[in-house]
Amino acid sequence: MFTRFSQAERRAIEQHQAVLSVQHGREVPLGDALDDWLTHWSQQWREERQANMLAMEREEILRHKWLESEKQKRDVGSDAVFDWIRRYAASWRKWFEDNYDSGGA
Repeated sequence: MFTRFSQAERRAIEQHQAVLSVQHGREVPLGDALDDWLTHWSQQWREERQANMLAMEREEILRHKWLESEKQKRDVGSDAVFDWIRRYAASWRKWFEDNYDSGGA
């Protein structure tokens, strides 16, 4: 049932199941929680998560640009952006996917 969802989505669905169980005063089956999450929450959750990821990624890139500019004692400009993408983007995105929870329903 969960194989088509990312780890973060699975965590969000399980959190949603817990919230629904409290709201209903009984254990809500995972399938029911999944249906409700897909119908009412998944699009908003994904949009918010994407916005959070892009904002955090931008901060990491700017931090890298600042550090590299300090090392070279000049503004390295967009070279630092491409350097960060080449060196760190894949591992940073994996970290984000595996570890970052944005909360939500």
